[in-house]
Parts: sequence; structure tokens; C-alpha cells
Amino acid sequence: MNTLKQDFLYNEIWLLSFGGAFQHVRIYKPNVKEKDKTAFRQALKVFISEHILPQYKKKVGEMAHVLNIEAIRAASEDWSKILNGNKLNVGASQKLLNLLLKYLWCLNEAATPPHCPLDRIIQQKGLISNSPVNWTTLNDMDDYLHIMHKIKQAANEKGQSIAEWELTLFNRR
Repeated sequence: MNTLKQDFLYNEIWLLSFGGAFQHVRIYKPNVKEKDKTAFRQALKVFISEHILPQYKKKVGEMAHVLNIEAIRAASEDWSKILNGNKLNVGASQKLLNLLLKYLWCLNEAATPPHCPLDRIIQQKGLISNSPVNWTTLNDMDDYLHIMHKIKQAANEKGQSIAEWELTLFNRR
């Protein structure tokens, strides 16, 4: 694929990932200027692209993945002046990374992700819970891991990875 096409696809993937991770989450403090939001997203994109995504060329284990979610949260602390809670919560951080990995995996640009994007729909469609955890306010890694454990059990019952299981459910919507 030529660079122009590849750049276009990667920009679209980032737009979709930021949109999916941030659209229902009140991550910004009131009255934050659009230029500051743009600068934050660009800094986060650079951090993730340089420090996290290269790891996923090969399979990454669950604990390394969790550490990467935490690294995104830590990197966001540099933008505490514009972020509610002074950094991204677990819900937004996992959704951003897991969406990015899902898209890159589907393009054969990354190994199979250890987790899937966690949201209300995947919890309900996967019959994980009749009362799903509100991922937009999720700020406890133990809660996140508990849900992923249930998803992993459901995937194992189907003989699938978590990523394959979620993609199957997503495609049936």
C-alpha cells in the first residue's frame, strides 16, 4: 500500500478510535478550547504510536496490556489542566487502546489483541451482564479485569480469542 493511502487509513482509524473512546465520556473540564483538545489528542497519538503500538506487532499478554492502559492514563496526566479527574479514566483509556488494536488487527497490522473494546453493548450482547458496568465512568482496573475475565470465559466457550468473539458479536449487530 502506498504511503498516501496508508496515511489516510491511519488517520481515519485514529479519528474513529478517539471518537469511540471520548464521545460519551466527559473527559474535558468546562470551557476547554478546541485547540487544547486537539493538542491533547495529538500528544496522546504520538505517545501511543511511539511507546505502545510497536509492542503489538507480536502477541502481548494480558498484564502487559493492562500496563499499557495504565501508561496511557499516566501520559494523560500531563494534560491535567484540561481533563476531568486530571487524567483519563480506565474506561476511556481501555476503549481508545482496544479500538485502535481492533482496527489494526483487522488490517493485519497488529497481532490478535488480548482484549476487546469494552462498552455497554458488548457486555449486553455477550450476555456478560444484565446490568453492565458504565464503561464511561469506569475508573477501577479490578472492575475492568473482572469484566474481561467474564468475556474471556464466553470466548473460550466458543473456542475463540476475546478479539474474535467480540468481532463476531459486533458483526451480528
